[in-house]
Amino acid sequence: MRCFGRLILFVFLLIAAAAAWLYHDDLRRWADQQLHPAAAAARVGHPSPGALHSAMAKLDSLQSPRRDSVVLTANEMASLLAQGTVLLPGTTRDSISIELGDRTTRIRTLIDSASIPARWRGLIPGRPERFEEVIIRGALTPVRAGLAELELQHVSVHGIPLPSDVIARFATNATGRGSEGRLEVVLPPTVGGFRIRPEGVAIYRQGVMK
Repeated sequence: MRCFGRLILFVFLLIAAAAAWLYHDDLRRWADQQLHPAAAAARVGHPSPGALHSAMAKLDSLQSPRRDSVVLTANEMASLLAQGTVLLPGTTRDSISIELGDRTTRIRTLIDSASIPARWRGLIPGRPERFEEVIIRGALTPVRAGLAELELQHVSVHGIPLPSDVIARFATNATGRGSEGRLEVVLPPTVGGFRIRPEGVAIYRQGVMK
């Protein structure tokens, strides 16, 4: 009986370690939100017409030779990303939130699973709910003026992380071609480059060294 109890404890510890590894980013975010609530909230942006208008006004100012960079807030960057990429069929703009990290972004959205083609629904573990929460985390890097790539490092659906091969298929289905786990993001042509930080996104005009 004692050996059986030790076996149960060992299995429990293995499950706890696996859960901590799978959800380490969520645990870190939760701890940060508890310790620094104001800073954590400032990193999260939501698209809106007002934020998009403000972002475009800042980008227009880059045409002045006296200005080579501007800083976008999380709301402004979220508005540009929501306009420049299609994450999934059935995604509604007002359900998107984007969290800024160190050269990374974390995107949360709700999708209407009824509007997802059958070949996409096969990638969702379990039986899809009517509205599914999708979390996407990855590195967002500039490719050239007006174009960026989001490298998908983590994708989860209703809290279940998807394996790396499924993530690659997810990206391929989204782009219609072999994309090696990357999604293209179209940005205004005035964006020559950028650097993402938790406190904001520095946007550079073309030809400016970062």
